[in-house]
Amino acid sequence: MELKSLKLYLNAFRDAYISHEESTNRIFSDLEKKLQPRFLEVTGDFNPRGNVKTVIRVSSQDRKKLAKG
Repeated sequence: MELKSLKLYLNAFRDAYISHEESTNRIFSDLEKKLQPRFLEVTGDFNPRGNVKTVIRVSSQDRKKLAKG
């Protein structure tokens, strides 16, 4: 994957009116479909205004556990 393409794709979420969780899940899903990796982990590390830091991790392992449970 070309780094500039990834940067432009991620910057497209800057003005999207969706939650941090939704944007992280959407990025994970899109990358998983396109790359079809054996393992994938996406970490959304957000520093919005108001000093409320949010870190969201989505991985292939987590998705498999949810599908089984």
